[in-house]
Amino acid sequence: MVGISGFLMKFPLFLHTLLSLLERFAVKLPMPIEKLVHRVSYPRTGRHLQRYNNRGFRLVVGCIPYRYRKTEEANSIEVLVISAQNGKGLLFPKGGWEKDESMEEAAIRETLEEAGVLGDIECKLGKWSYKSKRQSIFHEGHMFPLLVKQELDQWPEKNIRKREWVTVSKAREECPHLWMKEALEELVCRHAQLHQLASSNNGVGSLNL
Repeated sequence: MVGISGFLMKFPLFLHTLLSLLERFAVKLPMPIEKLVHRVSYPRTGRHLQRYNNRGFRLVVGCIPYRYRKTEEANSIEVLVISAQNGKGLLFPKGGWEKDESMEEAAIRETLEEAGVLGDIECKLGKWSYKSKRQSIFHEGHMFPLLVKQELDQWPEKNIRKREWVTVSKAREECPHLWMKEALEELVCRHAQLHQLASSNNGVGSLNL
């Protein structure tokens, strides 16, 4: 039996394990997903509902859709990318966060509109400030992981974008946006930590008080 001193030595690992698992829990949405899907019958246009931060940066949200690779070990993932409208590079779906929706709802809506997938949205990967390549304005970007559960045959931007499942390496190479690459690295790091914790013999299950 491990005494209290042994537990205290292992407590940091226990806390880290707990926090890592909490990050993977699906976020509960204020609006049922069925109602959200019903609202996305066509892409939203205009900026009259657009949110901005206190510095005047347009607030942008999106998802990195992912799934586990069937031919690799359990922690190996592949991600879903979409083509840019100008045809240059592969992107993750994202768009403006509007005033009549939560941040998570906006991220799911944009992912549905641009990539045609649904799934479980997880805790945010982070936020980034970046300059628009088309205009001399700044955005504040927020990205979420989305574990894909369903791929739709029809979606609003099917005729203007292509979607493709790719390896993490290919996404790194062909995504032109540094902030999206950093979000991808955060997702990869999160999965690597979880895999390491799950395979460790010093996990939570070994603690005996």
